[in-house]
Amino acid sequence: MPAGRPPVPTERKRRLGNPGQRAMPDADAVHAVSPVTERAPDHLGPSGSAMYLRVTSGAAWLAETDRPTLELLCEKIDRREQMKDQLSRGDLVLFTDKAYAYPNPLVGMLSTIETEIAKLFSALGLTPTDRTRMGLAEVKARNAFEDFLAKKAGG
Repeated sequence: MPAGRPPVPTERKRRLGNPGQRAMPDADAVHAVSPVTERAPDHLGPSGSAMYLRVTSGAAWLAETDRPTLELLCEKIDRREQMKDQLSRGDLVLFTDKAYAYPNPLVGMLSTIETEIAKLFSALGLTPTDRTRMGLAEVKARNAFEDFLAKKAGG
């Protein structure tokens, strides 16, 4: 993992007025990338397809070039569900023929795949910390005035 703070996206520097005054690419030279398509790949299972649709509908910053990473994430989500299902039908602790206890290998495999999933979430900017670092989104609590307006509109 790289040390230090991640680079600030060029889009954010432009919005902030380039506070560091470092040279930035010419805006005319920057090419737009097409957004990732919202149709889930056919090979994904139910959990992976649901994750794909959830991500593509909410992560407007993802481009078609991010599709392989997103598909890998969704495939791992499917595999995680399979492991959890298999583990729920088995025991957490197994025994050898001589009655020595050992952990079910699925426990370690599940832990590993969950670590990999977390890294892919981060790579795609799907965690609050990563969205903040990229300058993409900020979750704000509603204030009392917004609650008042919502109640008035609803009733």
